[in-house]
Amino acid sequence: MLVLHGELDIATAPELVEILHRMRRQRHAVVLDLAEITFMDSTGLTTLMDAHLAAEGNGWSFEIRRASPAVRRVFDLAGVGRLLDE
Repeated sequence: MLVLHGELDIATAPELVEILHRMRRQRHAVVLDLAEITFMDSTGLTTLMDAHLAAEGNGWSFEIRRASPAVRRVFDLAGVGRLLDE
């Protein structure tokens, strides 16, 4: 389980992209705990959506758990809140 905290935005998303890419290449299941995310922008949303789509496309195990209110708001505004159903 990866526990993220703070902001998931244009400044921090590239690091998460690299971690997720590495985990996917090694076929490691990933569970992201987002309870401590205080801010997320569209770059963070894109990062999470790309990971979700990659998991759907190749059977990689990727889950989002405990989405914070900031994460839920962005997902809801984008119309993809159903992906957070836990």
